[in-house]
Amino acid sequence: MRVSRSKKSVAALATGGAVLALGLVGPASPVTAGVGAASAASAGACPSGHSDARQRGGGDGTDPNSVTAAQTAAMEQQLQAGIAALPRQARKAARQLVLGKRHGHHHGHHGHHPRLPKHVKINTYVHVITQSDGAGDVTNAQIRQQMKVINDGFKGKTSPTAAWTPFKFVLKSIDRTANDDWYDWGYPGDEETPPTDTDDEEAKTALHRGGWADLNVYIAGLGDGLLGYATFPDEGDLKLDGLVLLNDSLPGGAAAPYNEGDTATHEIGHWLYLLHTFENGCNFPGDEVPDTAYQNDGDNIFECDEALDTCAQPGTDPVHNFMSYGDDPCLDEFTKGQSLRMTYAWLVFRAGR
Repeated sequence: MRVSRSKKSVAALATGGAVLALGLVGPASPVTAGVGAASAASAGACPSGHSDARQRGGGDGTDPNSVTAAQTAAMEQQLQAGIAALPRQARKAARQLVLGKRHGHHHGHHGHHPRLPKHVKINTYVHVITQSDGAGDVTNAQIRQQMKVINDGFKGKTSPTAAWTPFKFVLKSIDRTANDDWYDWGYPGDEETPPTDTDDEEAKTALHRGGWADLNVYIAGLGDGLLGYATFPDEGDLKLDGLVLLNDSLPGGAAAPYNEGDTATHEIGHWLYLLHTFENGCNFPGDEVPDTAYQNDGDNIFECDEALDTCAQPGTDPVHNFMSYGDDPCLDEFTKGQSLRMTYAWLVFRAGR
């Protein structure tokens, strides 16, 4: 079973509990991945599973929802096999896109070889779930602001050191569903811990739109102390693909300091095959991205301290990286290596599928 890692949200900060999104490994299994918004508190205990969900700090210091070195290696092997199967010019174009000028766009060579577009446009469908009386709704203005936060992060506009990525998220539709059961959204569980709630399957099956190249975002009163979770792109049922976000994590929501929209940015990173920066701690292979410094998987992951240097390998902790566990004001960048990994993952797992 592959596991990725979760972050607790509002309720968990008060209770000290931690809950993760879980799933199975295999072509027909749901794969979830999550994001972390947190304070300078300890990571919480979470049941082991296949995925990962954003949570706040405040637990007992244990967190088994990490991908092991073997599981990380298996993911990397699958990605590299997919990259090797790409046409040579597509591989070269992907590298040029990411490793060229930060805001430059390269198409590769002319001819009949596949080329990447200047931008990878991702159609985004937003599904808002409210209580039957309309409580828990988010405004269209919040959703538009959330889209801006996502696009600014993926354009590298949030920090002088942030990397540009080719991804552009285009809002295609917003729908609203009043359903008390779905609104109180529960985490789906895994094969060892049977689901206590079927919202993930029922709501997604009813509302999902598009294919693997389209992003579906579900906004609800996400329970179990979570800020959000997402699916990895390499496996799972199409109907379960996408992000689930706590309504109060959107810009202007009540989950301060986790209400600037970075939960969505983090979760999309998982949707595009990124791991947490602290994955595997100070041990090889880390997060499989060469330009994110190794980061110990301890209480430090919730701290926004640029002086932190918790591993012997070169570089200080990437506390500002979107795939770390800092709170929203702290997180503001992807690296070039992460941009390259997401670009390859897009080509391997989502483009044209």
